[in-house]
Order: sequence, then structure tokens, then C-alpha cells
Amino acid sequence: MNKKVDIHQEEEFTDHKFTHPEGTEPEEKHLTRKAKKPAEGLPDSKSRGKEVHHPQERQISDLKKNLKKMRKERDQLRDQYLRGLAEIDNQQKRMQKEKEEYRRFILRDFLLELLEVYDNLERALQIRPQSKEGMTLLSGVQMTYNQLVSILKKYQVVEIDALNKPFDPNFHQALTKVEKKDIEEDTVIEVFQKGFTYHGRLLRPALARVAVPKED
Repeated sequence: MNKKVDIHQEEEFTDHKFTHPEGTEPEEKHLTRKAKKPAEGLPDSKSRGKEVHHPQERQISDLKKNLKKMRKERDQLRDQYLRGLAEIDNQQKRMQKEKEEYRRFILRDFLLELLEVYDNLERALQIRPQSKEGMTLLSGVQMTYNQLVSILKKYQVVEIDALNKPFDPNFHQALTKVEKKDIEEDTVIEVFQKGFTYHGRLLRPALARVAVPKED
């Protein structure tokens, strides 16, 4: 007799999936080839075209930046140092100039009084003594006068050369004036009191008689 096959069993059989034992599933065949690994030390395809920074290159770059910064700071400090030296030098020169100006100002009054002694000695030398004692005294006056002239020159006190020179109101003071035909400009024809300069500046004007051109 033919055994009847249960319809449900047939369905079970048709629906059953063939399974392989655990761990024995076959590997799928891949149609694409496996990507080759890049050679050691060379950039891969992703890094091509991009700059690769190694640690040593970064260190060198940082050192260059620090060196540039230090050089700039060095130049700034050197500039400040040189400016400081120049300022100190200028300050010293100003102080020295002010000191000299003060010394000259202090000496000015003293030199003016000393010139009065000079005038008296010069008048004394114009006397012609008749006796031997008078000649001895005059010799002593001459020595004192010479010493005084030497001291005045040492301190840059210089006599103004005024006689027969064109009148200069900056250095001459006219006490009297006379007209003359044979001159073209005002001229000093007589000096009553000698004038002097001190370091090139007027200390005392020369007191003089001045001749002026006579008008026709």
C-alpha cells in the first residue's frame, strides 16, 4: 500500500532551509581585489597632495620662529641702549655748557672790576719819573701790568682793536662826534677807554671819539 504523505509534512520539508554545520560556512567570493597596503614610509593615497609634517620639521620651524623673535628683541634692546647712551652724553654736554656759562657769568663782574685796576696801571705807566726811585717804582708797575695782561689773556679777555677802525655800535660807544670831509663812514679817531671781549662776547665797550662824514 502506498503510504499517504501528510501535506503538512511536505510543506515542512519544502520550507526547510539547508544549513551547514557550525563554523563550516563557506566564504563568500569577492569580486573586487583587496587594496594593497602602501609601502612603509610612503604616504598613502589619502595623504597624497597634502604636506606631511614630521616632528623634527616642526621643531626646526619653532626654533626658527623663536630665533627670529629673539633677534628682534635683541635689536630693540640695543636700540634702547644706544638711545640711552646718547641721552646721557647730551645731558652731560648740557650740564657742562651750563656750568661754563655760570662760571663766565660769575667771573664777569670780577673781570670788570679787574679792568679798573688795569686802567689805573696803564695810566701810571704814562708817567715819566725823574728820579731813580721813581724809575724803580715804574719798573715794578710795569711788571704788575704785564702779569695782569697775561692773566686776562688766559681767561680769554681780549682788547678790542678800535682806533682808526669803522665805528661798530656792538663794540664801540661814541662819547663825542666830529665831522670830517676826508672819510666815507663813521670812524673811531680816539679811544678814551679800551674795550674788551670775554670769550668772544662784549665785556666792556670801547669809549671813543668818532668822526662822521661831513655833509656838503
